[in-house]
Amino acid sequence: MDEQTERETHELVLMVITQGRLLSQEWHEVGLVPQGTTKPLVLALLRSLGERHDFQEMDEERINLLGDQIRRFTNQYRDGLGDRALESDLETEHIFDLKAMDLINVAWRWRQFRNAKRALDDKIAAIRETERLLTSV
Repeated sequence: MDEQTERETHELVLMVITQGRLLSQEWHEVGLVPQGTTKPLVLALLRSLGERHDFQEMDEERINLLGDQIRRFTNQYRDGLGDRALESDLETEHIFDLKAMDLINVAWRWRQFRNAKRALDDKIAAIRETERLLTSV
């Protein structure tokens, strides 16, 4: 692997670790409580993100599980807010409810983490495919 690719990959890994840690931190600060039978798994995932390890095991299914927990909790707080917050950025200048703002921010952080992880996964897949193609030439 060339130096530029290593540097780019390092930056992507750093972004995933940072966004994951911040997601875990903000999740706990807001007081979001995981629900259902997946509660132990969600807590373990958040602990791993907070401790900056095992992020490679964080696949789309686990990321979506975290997002679903945010959606449910936020929808219980205010009907439909979780759905909207996970789908796109929400204008918050006319929201004066601090708890709603915090939940919107956790949803935003989740989207940032998901996007960073997808970018890293894409980069790794591209490196692998390039190596495979080059060895077949």
